[in-house]
Amino acid sequence: MDRYQNRNCSPREASLGSTARRERKVLFERARRIMELPLDYIPNPHFETWIRDKRAEVEVLGPMPEQSGRAVKSPAPSALAPYVASLYEVPLLTREQEVHLFRKLNYLKYKTDALRERLDPARPKKTLMARIEALCRETLATRNQIICANLRLVVSIAKRHLGPGQSFFELVSDGNVSLMRAVERFDYSLGNRFSTYATWAIINNFARTIPENLRYRSRFRTDSCELFAATPEDATNQFVMEAAQSRRETALAGILRRLDAREREIIVCRFGLRRGNEPQTLQEVGANMGVSKERIRQIEARALSKLRQAAVHEVLPEPAETCVS
Repeated sequence: MDRYQNRNCSPREASLGSTARRERKVLFERARRIMELPLDYIPNPHFETWIRDKRAEVEVLGPMPEQSGRAVKSPAPSALAPYVASLYEVPLLTREQEVHLFRKLNYLKYKTDALRERLDPARPKKTLMARIEALCRETLATRNQIICANLRLVVSIAKRHLGPGQSFFELVSDGNVSLMRAVERFDYSLGNRFSTYATWAIINNFARTIPENLRYRSRFRTDSCELFAATPEDATNQFVMEAAQSRRETALAGILRRLDAREREIIVCRFGLRRGNEPQTLQEVGANMGVSKERIRQIEARALSKLRQAAVHEVLPEPAETCVS
C-alpha cells in the first residue's frame, strides 16, 4: 500500500492506468494494420466528384441492379464434383451488374485510401479507424461477389488445358489465383467484358506454369512412353497459343511506345509486363523510383489515359472466346 501512497495514486487508479496502456497498445496495432492494407485501385476521373456529391455516391455504393426478367441459372451437368456443381448455383453477371460491381470495388478502395491519408498512426482516432475498417469489409464483400460469379470460367478453361498426368483441381486452384489478380487489375471503364480479360490472364498463366510443372514431373518419369503422351492437337494448340501471345506482346510494345520513359516504366512495373516479374504495388514502385506512391498514382493515371487513346488505333489480339459450360 505504501508504494501507491508514495506515487500519489490509489490501487484503482494504478489499475486504470494499466488498462489504458493496454487499450493504447491495441489502438496502435489497429492503426498499424490499417496502414499496411493493400488499397491499390484503378483510377477514375469520376471518383473525386462522387466523394463530394453524396447523392451520386449513394448510387455508386448502392445495391447491384437486378437482371431484366427472371434470373436464369444454368443447369449443372450430371456427375460433377460437389465443388464444381456448387458453382452453378451462382448466376452469371450481366454487363450492367459487372460494371456496377467493378465501379463500386474501385471507388471503395479510393475512398478507403482517402480516409487512411487522414489517419495519424501516432495519434489514431477510433472513429476514423472504425469507418476505414467498415469500408474494408464492404470492399472484400464486393470483391468476393465478383470472384464467385466468375469461378465457372476458371473451370471451363482448366478443362480445356488439362494434360496427361495433371491434377484438374490443382489447375483450377492455379486459375483461381489468376482470376483474383485479374479482378484487381481490370479497368471497367474501357468497355470490355471482364470474362475476356480474365480468360487472357488465366490462359497466359497456364502457358507459363504448365510447362514448368511438366519439366519438374519429367524428372520422375519411369516409362519412356510418357514422352509421347502429348497428342498432335495439344502441340498445335500450344503453337497457336504461343503465336497469339507473341502478336499480343508486339502490339502491346507498340502501344507502350506512346508513353515517355518514366510512364512506360511505371506501367510495366505496376502490371508485371516483364516476363518473370510480378505486379508491384504503388508503394513498391515509388520506393524503387524515389518518389511518393501518390506521385506514382498520378503518373499511372496519366499514362493509362494515353493508353486508352492509343488502344483505339492499335487493336490487341484477343484470346479465343471461352464458353462457360
